[in-house]
Amino acid sequence: MQSAADDPAPALSRTRSGGLSPRARHAGRPRRSRAHPSATSHDHSGQHRRSDERTVFVKIDTLAVTAGRHPFAYGGTVSPPVDRAATRIFPDLDAITRAHSTGKLSDFLGSRGPDQAAEAVAALEGPEAVVTLTSSGMSALTATFLTVLRQGDHLVLPDSVFGPTREVAENLLARLGITCSYYPPLASAAEFRAVLRPETRLVLTESPGSNTFEVQDIPMIVANAHAAGALVAIDNSWATPVFFRPLDFGIDFSISAATKYLAGHSDLILGTIATRADWAKPVQDMLRLMGDTPGADDAWLLARGLRTLPLRMRQHDASTRRVLAALSGRPSVRRLLHPTQPDCPGHAFWRRDFSGASGLFGLLMDPMPDETLNTFLAALELFKLGYSWGGFESLILPVAPDPARKLLSSPEGTLLRLHVGLEDPDDLIADLDRAFQVLKKD
Repeated sequence: MQSAADDPAPALSRTRSGGLSPRARHAGRPRRSRAHPSATSHDHSGQHRRSDERTVFVKIDTLAVTAGRHPFAYGGTVSPPVDRAATRIFPDLDAITRAHSTGKLSDFLGSRGPDQAAEAVAALEGPEAVVTLTSSGMSALTATFLTVLRQGDHLVLPDSVFGPTREVAENLLARLGITCSYYPPLASAAEFRAVLRPETRLVLTESPGSNTFEVQDIPMIVANAHAAGALVAIDNSWATPVFFRPLDFGIDFSISAATKYLAGHSDLILGTIATRADWAKPVQDMLRLMGDTPGADDAWLLARGLRTLPLRMRQHDASTRRVLAALSGRPSVRRLLHPTQPDCPGHAFWRRDFSGASGLFGLLMDPMPDETLNTFLAALELFKLGYSWGGFESLILPVAPDPARKLLSSPEGTLLRLHVGLEDPDDLIADLDRAFQVLKKD
């Protein structure tokens, strides 16, 4: 986690344009309505001028390019400069009072860069979204837990959850008197309801699941959790709001590791929490108590990455489908764990709820001893060994499902996690072909 300023607070922004149904969330047409913050104009002094009669654009490519940019606040600069700031000074006490009255800490302390990045993410998350930047994806998850849960509360998680998230639940939250239980990621409505308790306050979803890529029945989970008085959060790092907008489905907290696809360049560590207005201030207050402050440079890099997010996600999707087709049917390949594949757990839920798929998937192969696995991996040139996916580069990593899983059995064989980057898919397929040829000779 990055070091905190003396009086830290995360960036907070909200959208104000009209809404879209889940089915039409990426097919909207320009319309007249209340202006989105990105459509607010500025004069050359940097003062906001309301432009409520301007067309509000809702197509995601346009939002990605325009949201959170206020060029005339910076002399017409298309890409706003990095706003490195800690202390701000004021001409008199009235000016300090006005700065405090806005409710934005960056009006009197710290950088305004994170506000602009949060505004841009909020536009992508949907018309109800209020987005808060955090210093990492894990801090976003932890802050959400600590915002919602109190001593005596109960947290419910999928058994396919990311390992470090399980550690937070079973270690940190347990110290605070918060209990947790797990449900099968493909639980039926009856199985899911059986895990809920009177004290259940929060349900976490992760769709698809970590390493084994189960896609969950989100509408069922939301309906049953809300009926039981619980809130719902999702780790949406895999799909991003380009392919799945959680708040459109009634989810209360959409959490992302912005380190990955949102930024897309493997050069920063940040997280985001998107929620509705009623939970925005509690989230912000918790992050202040945690001393969690995103840096100005990282916020600028995130905003830059967001401009090409839809374009990058479509390319990841198209290239990955090409690679999957090339891997399908190979004698040593047992299974391809990617939601686009008909035999991937929860494929029908993915087809119903998602508008696309990202570049991360599991490759289950025949069992390989370490020496053979090393030979296979060493033959690859474009797929590099590495952990944090979502950038422009292709990665591969031997993985194993979390041994702490309680309800799911581990797949038999050697499991590799691949991330298809932005290289030409023909080259990526050729790279894998060479490695499989080496494997055949071994």
